[in-house]
Amino acid sequence: MKTISTCLSTMLMGSLLAGCATQDALDTSRLTRFDEYHANLESQGARYTLDSYIIPFQNPFYISVQRDDGKPLSVNEAAAVAQPYIEPRGCTAPVVRRADLDRSNAAKTQWLIGIEC
Repeated sequence: MKTISTCLSTMLMGSLLAGCATQDALDTSRLTRFDEYHANLESQGARYTLDSYIIPFQNPFYISVQRDDGKPLSVNEAAAVAQPYIEPRGCTAPVVRRADLDRSNAAKTQWLIGIEC
């Protein structure tokens, strides 16, 4: 009986840990990633990793922004890095920030920033 209890405890703990891990990454499974728009850059003394996504046949870009040091960042910090990066690469019309599309992971270490152009 003790073996069954231990096994159930281990399974339950594994499920809880798996649930916690999924909160650390944003779900981009419904988005299409542009590999050629991947970037590592520096701004205001911090290093960032950016990835660009779209939903096919729709206009807005979704720019994933993470600090390389793993520290949390604000939506304003993420937008300040994302917008000047994507504008010369993917925009043929004036840039419009789509704050209604922004989202982050629970720890605020990754943001998806919405930009339409």
